[in-house]
Amino acid sequence: MEMLFKGTKAVSALTKTALACTTLCTVLLTSPVANALDVVIIIDTTGSTGALLPNWQARMQEEVIDQFRLADPHTRFSLASHLDFPFSPYGGTDEYAYRLDAQLDSNTEPFILALNNLDSGWGGDGPESQLEALYQVTTGHGRDLNNNGSFLDQGDISPTNTGFNDNSPSIVIHFTTPAVFHNEPFEPNYPYSGVINPPADFDSALTAMISKNVIYYQVEPNALPSIMGSEKTIMDHQMQQPLSVSLQQAKMAVAATPGERLAEATGGDVLHVGSDLSGLAEAIEDIVEDVRPCPAGQVPVYLPWATYCVPDHGDKE
Repeated sequence: MEMLFKGTKAVSALTKTALACTTLCTVLLTSPVANALDVVIIIDTTGSTGALLPNWQARMQEEVIDQFRLADPHTRFSLASHLDFPFSPYGGTDEYAYRLDAQLDSNTEPFILALNNLDSGWGGDGPESQLEALYQVTTGHGRDLNNNGSFLDQGDISPTNTGFNDNSPSIVIHFTTPAVFHNEPFEPNYPYSGVINPPADFDSALTAMISKNVIYYQVEPNALPSIMGSEKTIMDHQMQQPLSVSLQQAKMAVAATPGERLAEATGGDVLHVGSDLSGLAEAIEDIVEDVRPCPAGQVPVYLPWATYCVPDHGDKE
């Protein structure tokens, strides 16, 4: 893939051209587009996926950041992570259900530093706090589980601010597996019996995402589980009661995972990147093609009064 901007020289030349030809540019360019892309990477660091952290650290710059910057050099990036609530059997006592590791910023140094400091954990059972993480990254409301007015008790989540620009397209790329999320369906005793302010369920997470115009992409290290292997997963984690699952029922359940439903509702997708992330570059390329602010061959120029798509001239003066 060819670089769209090579240094700031091309950016400056395009900006000067746009500033110098208001009438001509109105004719030649497309309509104004939204502001720069916001991309939030959420990484599930539990035992299911945490072993791949070194792969993420090695691939993030070239296969994720650089690809988005090809489509929009002003793309901002944020990093968040989750394990699960620190109560048995869901997670270890030192684990967390959500953490904002780096706010949205066009400067990726804090993002890369936070990524390199991530550690893998345990996570307890199969499902994790994916829905709570999605709710928190979009709202920043925090979670006071016992509703005592403090966010400092075990398992609480302090309020945060991801830094979304309400005028920008917002993309959440969520690396997690297996395809089962806690609180879908709602679990009244999650993460402990008697919880007063329970974690987000599917509907509250989706509502929060829609309010921020978030497009949701789940990336998984493995393909969907086989039908034979999925019966126990469905019975244990989705139905939560003994049930004889027919082959057809299993197929239907596997085809309607929480991640797929979130992706469908927000215009995103569920993509599989292989057990070693070897398919990550291709998956990110697909996402970029979905969300790029300008057609292929054009790049955005942000002016004080509007944003325009202009033909990409690379290094040409």
